[in-house]
Amino acid sequence: MATTSAETTRGTSTLTNRDAEGSFQAAFEAHWSQVCRALYRLVGDWDEAEDLALEVFYRLHRQPPREPRGLAGWLRRTATNVGLNALRARQRRRRYEEEAGALELQRANSPDPATEVERNEERSSVHCVLAQMKPRAARVLALRHSGLSYAEVAAALNVASSSVGTLLARAEKEFERRYRALEESDEAP
Repeated sequence: MATTSAETTRGTSTLTNRDAEGSFQAAFEAHWSQVCRALYRLVGDWDEAEDLALEVFYRLHRQPPREPRGLAGWLRRTATNVGLNALRARQRRRRYEEEAGALELQRANSPDPATEVERNEERSSVHCVLAQMKPRAARVLALRHSGLSYAEVAAALNVASSSVGTLLARAEKEFERRYRALEESDEAP
């Protein structure tokens, strides 16, 4: 039974593909854990390291090195390049996300001009009222409304902590009375 040259070529090609698949499988089994560990040391995430290792072996399968003897070095070099590219991509993504977040905050924090004018007028009114109040009453309001506890306010004003509640209630009443009087005087023609 004679074989044609096409059958011989196909047989050789099939044999070469089988040999290549076998050598790829052997390389995969021999070097998988080393490549994963090297990538893990670079990226610090085991799942990402495994994904990147798959990329390394995909590159090996697609375009193997010319010299099979240098396979370990080729895999390590390729893994390093893939890992560094992943780190660069992560940094770019983080920078883009931060820029996008900052831009979104700017949009969210830049209210319409009318709202900003109202807010500034209200701040100005509050400052004016605080300036008209007795200094201790203004300080107790400022300290308490800046987030300090009664004990911290007492320590700052050098008073007993049991008297802070009374001082605060009196200061709030005085502030409210003066603030309403200021608003009424601004509304009067």
